[in-house]
Amino acid sequence: MTLEKRSSLRITTSVLFALILRELQGRFGAKRFGAFWVFFEPAAQIALYMMVFSFRNISVRSGIDFPLFLVSGMVPFFLMRNIALQSMSAVDANKALFAYRQIKPLDTIVARAVIAIIISISVYLIFMFLLGFIFGYKVTMVDPLRWAAVLAIGVVFSFSLGLLLCMIVDVLPDSQVFIRLLFFPVYILSGVLFPIWVLPADALNLLLWNPFVHIIDELRLATFPYYPDHVDVNIVYPFKVSVFLLLISLGLYRIRRFKLVAS
Repeated sequence: MTLEKRSSLRITTSVLFALILRELQGRFGAKRFGAFWVFFEPAAQIALYMMVFSFRNISVRSGIDFPLFLVSGMVPFFLMRNIALQSMSAVDANKALFAYRQIKPLDTIVARAVIAIIISISVYLIFMFLLGFIFGYKVTMVDPLRWAAVLAIGVVFSFSLGLLLCMIVDVLPDSQVFIRLLFFPVYILSGVLFPIWVLPADALNLLLWNPFVHIIDELRLATFPYYPDHVDVNIVYPFKVSVFLLLISLGLYRIRRFKLVAS
């Protein structure tokens, strides 16, 4: 009996599929109500902010309801944050699997990124359904192609950042706690909870160095029909940062890929 010779692409696809199934089983099947907690954690935080800020029927701008404003920024930011943080710990959590030659450190990072995308898209659709059909808000998407393109850039940026953080943590394991804490001020300063046009010009100029600000605001611009287009916000800046960061992180990964397995 002769074994079928498989191409590199087919082997990689099979490895990623197996890793995704393993991650799903670990998150949803390892403990009771695993699926509930995976969806409840981001949903509860979104619901809390919506409840706090919606008591007085706050409207960000004419035609934009605050709950929709929150969801349109929070879920994409959670997606990007989770890709970066889960990628950071992917290699360390799957050390035993590297005994198999077919499994590479990069495969574990890609698998976790795919899981984060699946979960975040599901949460986003659930919230938009609830807000639109249950609570009666006017859910819109004025430019779906632009929204998808901007989100793709955000995913590439967070994946590149996560790959870079993974190698930093491999060299400096104690930095992992600090990096996780650092994402909270980044969350606050990314325009997720407030419209950026309420800020003074000097403060906004500083925040615009943060690629997340551009990504979140561009997503909202593609979502709401009356969302103001800020002159200094554009998708070119985070695209350039994403490409640069991806090249740097992939270059460092190529240099350290054997040390990641051995460490």
